[in-house]
Amino acid sequence: MVATLRLVFVSWSVSAFALVFVFIATATPGQSWSADPEVGMKITKVNMHEYEDYLPPSVQIMLDYGMTIEVSEYESCPWPKAFIDATEKYSSQVELSEDNLALHNYTAGMPFPNIDANDPAAAWKIMWNHEHKPAFSDDVRTEWVVENMDDRGYVEKMLSSDVWRRLKWEGRIIHDPKPIIEHDPPMRFTEQWGPIQTPFDLRGTSFLSYRYEEAQRSDDSWLYLPALRRVRRYSTSDRSGTLFGGDIDQDSIWGFNSKPEWWEFQLLGEREILVPMHTGKYGTLDLWCGTSGTASWVPCVKWEKRKVWLIKGTPERLPVYAFSKRHLWVDQEVFNVTTSEIFDKAGELWKVWQNTFWCTESVRDNRVYEDKRLFTPAIAMIDFQLRHTSRITPPGPANPMEHDWMFEASEESLNLPEFYTIASVLNEGR
Repeated sequence: MVATLRLVFVSWSVSAFALVFVFIATATPGQSWSADPEVGMKITKVNMHEYEDYLPPSVQIMLDYGMTIEVSEYESCPWPKAFIDATEKYSSQVELSEDNLALHNYTAGMPFPNIDANDPAAAWKIMWNHEHKPAFSDDVRTEWVVENMDDRGYVEKMLSSDVWRRLKWEGRIIHDPKPIIEHDPPMRFTEQWGPIQTPFDLRGTSFLSYRYEEAQRSDDSWLYLPALRRVRRYSTSDRSGTLFGGDIDQDSIWGFNSKPEWWEFQLLGEREILVPMHTGKYGTLDLWCGTSGTASWVPCVKWEKRKVWLIKGTPERLPVYAFSKRHLWVDQEVFNVTTSEIFDKAGELWKVWQNTFWCTESVRDNRVYEDKRLFTPAIAMIDFQLRHTSRITPPGPANPMEHDWMFEASEESLNLPEFYTIASVLNEGR
């Protein structure tokens, strides 16, 4: 007998969102309580309740806000060959510690390529796979634009930069040194946002973060504020606070950007839902459903049926934290979070981070990759309770996009260890 998870969406209002999660045991695996969305059809707020089993609760709210889902054919998003080779070579030696808080003998690739839902440690293995997912390879860089918007669709503030970059210090499979860049203490990756170009009052501001391998060691994070001529160290307790006056917190970036060791994870179920994995649109305004109102917050792109894990994460080791839990919908093929639902202290749905993807060889005219790569054309971070959003897009086709989604570009993308220092951040921000 297989336990199948059903989500029953009850109601929502400006101030409260009620969600009831009911486990129903059935002898028929994959049994559905709603209609099966067919390729070519469109789902809107008018007909969404017919397909609710394929729609996370937050996606149903976005449909009510004016989103349209165009159902497309399922398409695989295969791992890069080098990642497959590393997984085949090294995964058999990986062991999970007894307390789930560490990987032993990890070298590179996916640590746990085969997940058994009946394994008591399944949720942890899924989240360790997420920490080492193939989408972010040895190094990656992109430009970005964040628009903070009210419920009229009015842009209150726009932030932009030609730098988000991440460098892996372990699990490296393309560039030397492989598989690690030596550092004391050992690091998993470093990450930088900025320097910010707009608005003027934040120009030169940068955010730098180190993630260490040791479970007990917190991330080191620094915020450089040129206007104050100072570098501020960010404490772990600040990670759920919003950045730059918008709706985005540090731990929600990319769906889940927190250190797994600070959390407890529970596998709530295995589902087939609609996911925007091959949007067909990139960096253009028609990716959004409208130019005004809440329709301007939500993407109108292609979605496809895909299998996901539903993980409940609670910040057990983060006592000062704004959220009570997160529901992470994790794609079973690429192990990216597709939808991240964030709950307040009362257990009510508060925010969503909704990713859109385009798994393709390239979306750039001047760069071709040997394998399909997972680009992120747009992101919606919506505060349902305050009716506010911070939407994220690349700069768009009007820009040359010289630094947009470059993978394994190291020197060209200025993605080398020496750029991840406070001195480098200060120099770039001046």
